[in-house]
This record gives sequence, structure tokens and C-alpha cells, in this order.
Amino acid sequence: MDRKDWLDQRSALEKEALYRAELEYYSEKLVTNTEGRIVFINERYAQEFGSRPAELEGTLFEDLFLDAKAPVLLNISDFATPYIPGGEAEGAVKRSVFVRAPLLAENGEKLGDMIYDGHDWLRRYRSLYAKLNELMDEFEYLHPSKKRPAPDSFIGSSPAILQLKREILQAAKTNATVLIEGETGVGKEVVANEIFHASGRKDGQFVKLNCAALPRELVESELFGYVEGAFTGARRQGKKGLFEVADGGVILLDEINSLDLLSQAKLLRVLQERIVNPIGSSQAIPIDVRVIAVSNCPLEEMVKNKTFREDLYYRLNVLHITVPPLRKRTEDIPELVAFFVNRCNAEMQKHVEKIDPQIFSFLETCPWPGNVRQLQNWVERAMTTTWKDLITLDNFYWIDKKEERPREEAGVHARPGVPLPQLMNQIEAQIIRDALRRTGGNKKAAAAELGISRQMLHRKIRQFQIE
Repeated sequence: MDRKDWLDQRSALEKEALYRAELEYYSEKLVTNTEGRIVFINERYAQEFGSRPAELEGTLFEDLFLDAKAPVLLNISDFATPYIPGGEAEGAVKRSVFVRAPLLAENGEKLGDMIYDGHDWLRRYRSLYAKLNELMDEFEYLHPSKKRPAPDSFIGSSPAILQLKREILQAAKTNATVLIEGETGVGKEVVANEIFHASGRKDGQFVKLNCAALPRELVESELFGYVEGAFTGARRQGKKGLFEVADGGVILLDEINSLDLLSQAKLLRVLQERIVNPIGSSQAIPIDVRVIAVSNCPLEEMVKNKTFREDLYYRLNVLHITVPPLRKRTEDIPELVAFFVNRCNAEMQKHVEKIDPQIFSFLETCPWPGNVRQLQNWVERAMTTTWKDLITLDNFYWIDKKEERPREEAGVHARPGVPLPQLMNQIEAQIIRDALRRTGGNKKAAAAELGISRQMLHRKIRQFQIE
């Protein structure tokens, strides 16, 4: 044997030894040839048969098992959907599950099969499969090319809105009650619409009720219905309540914070028992309805003030979504303006194709107490004043431009001779002043926006003598 043959032989032996050593610590159980005979078996697995690997090599794989212990043997090609082991009769011997993958030569010729520990492999496979489906759903929902009806479109791609869209998708996957909170005009109803259209109930009824628009004495009859003769003026045939109309679908209770305590108690009973009793009837009607509640003020604060029932609050607050105000997502303003301009083009027979970038620069400095609804109103008002293919800042004629300085003018700039610590203090003080201005002096909201505690904000206000 010459030196080259010796080296080749040593290399092959060392590779085989290394391969065998690696297989001892992985989920591969054994390797069979094309005849089904074992050419390698994991030492720890061989011990389950009371043997050493060398004693089992050459044995037919099927001869290892008694009929009662014969394993479930699956091929890689069987996994179009996750396999879930089960189905054994009660008291039967639990069967092993193996997964078989072909071993191929470089020319494609089959050499044998690698056989894995199926329980371990399936556990990883199912988790990966579930994660892949979750990511695909998220991609389908978040992808900007996804077509949605215009009224239900939630515009924006800022980090705050991408997080909101993920929360919408997560809420849509369940039937749990959802509480949506946020300032006036942020788009809470649009979020509710998105949850409905992305959910499994999208083919059912979507019933909406603005609780603030109803007189107190009519809330119960609207929600729960009534029978003939229940009260003076009742319809002859009676009337179904909105909960009964929404059976199998979703009911949206907008401005739920406006309900009086008596109505809250009756709503709580419906949510707890999932039945309604029409006014004037002793008959209980079972309902299958998902509830989405919307509030434009924090219900938790109302609970503390004894104006909202604590037990109802916890019934509603199973899933909680807070819609961010426009001042926290100003990077979405260009996209929102373009959306509203295009909608106005269709509704007003306009032909605006260009938007002056100065509009974006100015609007991003505004405090937006009315949020997206205010922005929509401003764009619609500006669009009525243009008959060209261009909209400019001059079309926002009613706004005093001096009140809102562009950010680059309002900032703090380095000046010769000013030490860096002093300059940093000036910048920090300016940031706090801007936050207080945007929140109308509300220190709790300003602290939340800045990501600091109220105590720290108060210390900073005293330190920098901010009025």
C-alpha cells in the first residue's frame, strides 16, 4: 500500500469515526441501507434493546420490534401539514414515532435512509410550522401592497403603527373581548374595523352603537330589545336588540365610557352570562357575540373616580389596544396627507398630483390635539381652495404659520464658547418644553411621551426652571 492509499484509507476511517461520534449526540437513531438493514445504530438507542451497536448492525430494521411495539414510521414527504401522534387505545403501549429521510449519493442514487427520533423532530417541526404560519399571516397583514377597502385602511408605517398593526392581527386571531382606548380622532373605530375584517367573524354581522348618541332611557332597549307592549310607544311586533342582531358576529360599543352605572350593570350581566332578556320578557336568549369596546378616556381612571364599574372594566379589558396620538407618529403625516388628497380628488373631482414638501415640514411641527381627524379636516379644507395639480402651504390659509415654528428653527444650536454640559442642558430643557406644549401642559402625558417618571419630570422642570 503506497502512502497516498494509506492516507486515503486513514481519512475515510477518521471521517467515519467522527460521523459516528457526532450521531451519538443528535436525534438520529440509526442508518439503514437500501435493503432495510442497519449499518449504524446510536449506542444509546442500542442499549434500549440490551445490545451493543455491533450486535445489531446487519439486522433488518423491522426485526427489532415486536408487533405491539412497532413504531410509526413517517417519510419526510408526509409533512405537508404537521403530524400529531395519537390515536392509541387507552391502556395500549405507547408507540414510538420515527421520521425517515433518504440518503443520496452525489449522482442521486439512493444509498439508504437516515431514521430520526420522531417525537423530538415533530416537536421542533410543529413549532416551526406554527411560527411560519404566524409570520405569513403577519406578512399578509402588514405588507403595504395588501388591498383593503378604503374606509378600513389604517395608514402609516412608523414603528408605533407597525406595533399597532401587530396588536390588531393578534386580536383578530381570538374571540376575546377587546378594549380600544385613545384620544379623540386617533382612529379607534378604524382599528375596530380592521380587527373585524381580519377575524374569523368577518362574514358575520358587524353592529355598531355609539353609546353617547343615545338617551339614557333608550340604551337598554337598543342593546337588549323589547317585546310587544313592553312600554308605551313600543312597536307592535317588538324589536330585536343589537346583541341579538349581532349573534354570530361582532358588536362595537363606541364611547362606552358614556354609559351610566345602571346600564353598565346590565351590560356586565350580558357579558358574564352570554344571554339577553328583552324588556318585558322573561325569556333568556343565548347569544354568541364578540364585543369590541371603545373609549376616548382611560377607563382605569374612571374606575378610580367611581364613575365606571371595576368589574365591567375587567370584563372588557381582556385584550387592550391603545391607539397612539398623531404627535407620536408624525413620520406618518406625509402618507396620511397623500391618502386624504387622493380621496378628495375622487370626491371633489380634483386633479391634485403634487404636494409641496413644505406642507409636510410644517404639519410635522403642529401639536395635533384633534389627531388624524383634525389632519383630515385640514386637508379637505385646503383641497377646496385649489384648482391646480399642486397643493401648497398657501392653501392652508387659515393657519397662523408663526405659531408653529419649523423644528430646525426651534432647536438649540451650538455657539462658540458654550461648554458641552451647558449646551446639553439647554437641549434637554427644550425637549421637555416641546413635550409639555404638545400635551397641553399635562405632565403625566409628557412624562409618558418622554419615557420618564413623573417624579423625574418634576425634578427636571425645577432644575431647568421651566414655567
